[in-house]
Amino acid sequence: MNLANRVGKFCVLALCACILGACSQKKVTILTPKDLSTLPQNANYYLPQDTLEFTKLDSKALQKDYLQKFFSPWLQKGPNPNVDEVFWIRPSLLKSHGWGENLKPYTLADGQKILDSMQLDLYPSANQKAIITKNTHVRAVPSMLPKFSKRDGYPFDRWQNSLIFSGTPVLITHYDSSRRFAHIESAFVYGWVEAQDVATLSDADVKQIMSWGSYITPNRDKIALLDSKKHFVTQARIGQIFALKAKVGDFYEIYNIVRQDDGRAKIHTLKVKKQDFIPFPSELDQALVADFLTQLMGRPYGWGGMYEERDCSALVRDIFAHNGIFLPRNSKTQVFYGKNSVDLSKMSPADKEAYIIANATPFYTILWLQGHIMIYLGHSQGRVIVAHSAWSVTSGKRYENMLGGVVITTLHVGEEYNGMFRHSKTLLERIGAMSDMTILSQNIAQGQIQK
Repeated sequence: MNLANRVGKFCVLALCACILGACSQKKVTILTPKDLSTLPQNANYYLPQDTLEFTKLDSKALQKDYLQKFFSPWLQKGPNPNVDEVFWIRPSLLKSHGWGENLKPYTLADGQKILDSMQLDLYPSANQKAIITKNTHVRAVPSMLPKFSKRDGYPFDRWQNSLIFSGTPVLITHYDSSRRFAHIESAFVYGWVEAQDVATLSDADVKQIMSWGSYITPNRDKIALLDSKKHFVTQARIGQIFALKAKVGDFYEIYNIVRQDDGRAKIHTLKVKKQDFIPFPSELDQALVADFLTQLMGRPYGWGGMYEERDCSALVRDIFAHNGIFLPRNSKTQVFYGKNSVDLSKMSPADKEAYIIANATPFYTILWLQGHIMIYLGHSQGRVIVAHSAWSVTSGKRYENMLGGVVITTLHVGEEYNGMFRHSKTLLERIGAMSDMTILSQNIAQGQIQK
């Protein structure tokens, strides 16, 4: 082959490589998976004809266990002294730049500024029992600015930890340099909250609050609670508990705690409609879980509680709270909580699906894969049906199947867009473990779970 031919062949190969490279860099295509149009997005539809009758559990034992965990920040000796554990975000501030809300990258100077504002050399600068007075965000840093890992990384704000409900007991352990933010420890999350959303308590306040014996929980989401002058006070959310003072006709009187101008807590009462609440803890009931999920169906995805919505683990945590199950915040710790998990990771996809169908309890089994968790509803045509809050699933490497919130799907969602050579693992292939909440609740009621 002469030099001209070699050069020509090389150019053709180079051109092909460029074309193939360009193809591999194509933008992700947003699609709607067929599950969302073929599966009824109503959890009640999947209720078995004969709902299970669960063994009646000791409600007092369940409430005691739940409240012991709920109030644990007030029972501990003091702030967690492990700075690396509490401020786990610190290393990334000077390593990972990330992008802000303006789609521009943060600089190392930006990270250093936030780190300086945390005053970690002074931690812990406080040891004060307190309580959250409005539904608010728990942040990884003392800032409301977002940090996305990539320019198109919405909605995954890496500085957003969780939503925390009003009435949640916390320990204030530290303040940032501006004192706009207080660092708190709760029973399920560490992080920064705006100081105006938390109130400090005296020992007498703590004793009084912990003496309240009866509780109720909402049977629907985002109920506006008003004071006697019809002023908005807060929202009651599925998964939240309220201490009951009295029953007055068609109303309950509940305790509510507000922050005064001096930052201290003040206890007062609110009237709420009986029809909007149920006793806490309530009995295991598939129909009630189905009703909760149906109410939340289609609600937007809320990474870390963003916009006061729910991500996958928040949905699971809130759905089962009414049964007196105090689950951790993280999806992995949820499935392994109480050593109640069943390992599915070594099974083939077909065996996993068959095992889940044969052994899971509809509406009361959670299915976990790395970074995600779902609630098992049952099965149809040999396929597992789940409810979950999810942003999207990938198929074919460059297809993004948009879910965008609380939906019902199979574990094969988006599989129709997988190709022979461009295959992304399905949810089923990625399933690693499952945990049955009915077994967990029995173990809790029998005092077999301490953490």
